[in-house]
Amino acid sequence: MTPPDIFSVVSVDVVALTYDRAARRVLFAAPERPQDPYRGEIALPGVVVHSGERLADAAARALDKVAVPSAPGALGQLRTFDEPTRDPRGPSLSVAMWAAYSPFDAPAPGGPWFPVDDAPHLAFDHDQILATSRELVAGMLWRDLGLTRALTGPELTATDAVAITEQLTGRVHRGNLNRDLARLPGLVEAGLAHGGRGRPAKVWRWT
Repeated sequence: MTPPDIFSVVSVDVVALTYDRAARRVLFAAPERPQDPYRGEIALPGVVVHSGERLADAAARALDKVAVPSAPGALGQLRTFDEPTRDPRGPSLSVAMWAAYSPFDAPAPGGPWFPVDDAPHLAFDHDQILATSRELVAGMLWRDLGLTRALTGPELTATDAVAITEQLTGRVHRGNLNRDLARLPGLVEAGLAHGGRGRPAKVWRWT
């Protein structure tokens, strides 16, 4: 006799990221929940996966809760969370996905967007999902071209690169970062950013 599967529900929870260029902050989306459990609290956008549904399609449904007018520039899978008590409604699996929005596609700061390095408390086990996902995404930054290009937009300054790196990893080595940028396929130097205080920052552009 085959034992019953204790994880009868599979959900997708999405860590949706964007970069606020004006504030130089990496933001993540956490809309308010309109229903129980945790009604009125904020959580990562998530949905239950339908029978036969692909994870990317479930993630797209989850991102409808963020009300961003365009699709993310890139989307991927991170890891699965299987703590049996993670959901008060019963045992469930959560597949964590990442989504990256261009700075030009993101809404103004505020609303459901919060700094990834100063996150408020989230419902369910989403504090753990966010913390673990942040570490995984930090390891992908400047290595995964899909994530990096979507998060930075078509053009970025060296100052942007430092801010994004520092907020995802908690540290930055400027010499190593400059070498990482110079090695990225499709990323070329495009002059200097003038108009700010101090020394002009180098501009990088995706070809």
